[in-house]
Amino acid sequence: MTNWYKQDVYDPSENKIGEIADCLVTKDGKISAFIVSVGGFLGMGEKHVAVPFDNVHETQSKGERWLTMNTTKDALKSAAGFKYDRRKATWLPA
Repeated sequence: MTNWYKQDVYDPSENKIGEIADCLVTKDGKISAFIVSVGGFLGMGEKHVAVPFDNVHETQSKGERWLTMNTTKDALKSAAGFKYDRRKATWLPA
């Protein structure tokens, strides 16, 4: 999954909807969700949302590879946000 870190995520119409910013890992070491950054410009005004691991898919065509989700940028923007707590070294609901 490390090759998914900082990768762009696209909707089914191949419009960029966000970027993988981090992943949430269960106590037994399995990835439960990705933190996707959406919106903003140059790191300002972006929102971070948790997306279930199973909702992100790798798509391949003609030698190209990209990540897709069956959602829209607006749906991600309206989802519950998360903020990173540096003291606890974890993502918490915003």
